[in-house]
Amino acid sequence: MLASTSGRDYPASLNRLAVVGLVVGTAVAMLGLFALPTLESMGLGFREAFLIVGVAEFVAAVVVGAAAYNLYSVPGE
Repeated sequence: MLASTSGRDYPASLNRLAVVGLVVGTAVAMLGLFALPTLESMGLGFREAFLIVGVAEFVAAVVVGAAAYNLYSVPGE
């Protein structure tokens, strides 16, 4: 992706905070795959554990979506 600013072309640069958000959101989503049995073994019922995992997965999806939207930034904007 190239952006034109006052007659010059600059390549879009990666937003480092967005990359961190992608990594953290993906890690939380992957950990959610194993969290349900772990929470149940800690004494929570299925519904409570599923609710906790569901909320964590939803938040991870929102973080990954926001990070992907802001992944590239153009100098001077």
